[in-house]
Amino acid sequence: MLDPTALISQFGLLAVFGTAAIEGDAAVVTAGVLVQRGLLPFWPVVLAGMAGGWISDLLIYHLARRFRSHPRTIRGVEAARKWRFFNMFVAYPMLLALAIRFMPGVRTAGPVALATATPITTLRYTVLTGIAAFIWSFILVHVGQQTGHIISRLFKGFDIPEYVEIGVPVVIVLILTGFALRKWRRRALEPRVSDLLCPIKLAPVPPTKAQDDNDDFQKTAGLAALNGPGYPHPP
Repeated sequence: MLDPTALISQFGLLAVFGTAAIEGDAAVVTAGVLVQRGLLPFWPVVLAGMAGGWISDLLIYHLARRFRSHPRTIRGVEAARKWRFFNMFVAYPMLLALAIRFMPGVRTAGPVALATATPITTLRYTVLTGIAAFIWSFILVHVGQQTGHIISRLFKGFDIPEYVEIGVPVVIVLILTGFALRKWRRRALEPRVSDLLCPIKLAPVPPTKAQDDNDDFQKTAGLAALNGPGYPHPP
């Protein structure tokens, strides 16, 4: 029979790296729970989470630069424009590069926008996203550790199998993190209040000569109908 703890100890860091590149937050927080249980070491988990998130950001950025005219890239830019803070962050691309890792709703649209709509250089983007990925991974692993401590206290005194003691905190963390991320993504993609309160106003179109002649004809015809047969009718 396979031992779950042995599998986690053997393949855990590789799993953290892969899931951090694909999913991100939930995977790294869950890894923090496993760190609290003593199944994985703290700093290697932080570095594995950082590497996964960082490579994901770099891959999206370079693909967007290479295929900036591709329909999928264009759709990515259009999706980024729906983000409520898009215009503010595009004006400050270095700030956006630092913030992408902490904004789950724009982790694809953000790098695409930076690669296609801003003048940020590849070197700056690489350095800034690397710093952000390290801070992001460190914070989430720490959050996972603290969450694991709280959940372990709730189950203190219960005689339950070890795999249940490990699995229950992991499931709880996954559910809570998934709920929080879903709520964040919805909020990030909401239209801005200013757009709702101040709709676009179209400039009035000046009337053409034909429209002026038609208006004059209608006015003359209306006056003729009101004043009777003695009033001159329009030609």
